[in-house]
Amino acid sequence: MFRSEDFVSFKFYAVSTGPSGPDFITLGAVRAVSRARAVFYPVTGSGGGESHIAFDCVREAVDLSGKKCVPVRFSMTRDEKRTVLEYEGLSRMVASELAFGDVAFVSIGDVSVYSTAARISSLVASLGFECVFVPGVASFSAAACACTMDLASAGREIRIVPGDASFESGALQSFIADADAKVIMKSPRHLSKIVALVVSSGLSSRAALVQKAGGEGQRIFSGDELSRLPSPLEDSYMSVLLIKSL
Repeated sequence: MFRSEDFVSFKFYAVSTGPSGPDFITLGAVRAVSRARAVFYPVTGSGGGESHIAFDCVREAVDLSGKKCVPVRFSMTRDEKRTVLEYEGLSRMVASELAFGDVAFVSIGDVSVYSTAARISSLVASLGFECVFVPGVASFSAAACACTMDLASAGREIRIVPGDASFESGALQSFIADADAKVIMKSPRHLSKIVALVVSSGLSSRAALVQKAGGEGQRIFSGDELSRLPSPLEDSYMSVLLIKSL
């Protein structure tokens, strides 16, 4: 068992990198990564299709020479027991690095919203280490700005909805029915069906699908374009579907 009292009091930083590209890196993120001895970063895909967006953002903004950079793979399984074991194993790796210096875990978007870094931080904190969240630009904010959408008018709510989970539970239809603003994220499996539901509900005029917001390859589809999208949609993981409030 790792105990923070066995080590010098170094910190774990969960660092937000923004949605895509170095333009979204904050000065706070630069400072946190700069002071870290080790930098953990998530990797998806394999072979020539590997992707490490958060790390790509950071290395364009921070000199990483001399730092220990640790790629992390997650199985993306829906088996919660396996996921827990993976996260616990990673938290122990982080704890071992905290014996030698500060550690940063970089994550796209903002680490307070649907973030692997936040979950790792909770486990590291349970081992007695100090953890710091470094805020960043959330993907839905960047997406709304990319299409110059005033997402919610005064007095209206903004609801953030996990797309796949809400679609599978049958709750999505009721979520999108009212006049408040909606942010639909985390839809890698059912994005095409979710877009079709928005279109069939007569919400196209208020909706926009933004992919890779603010980064290279950004694409925006709105209005009648939503009814003509191919199925399945590419880049569904890096997609945010917005519905503007009335």
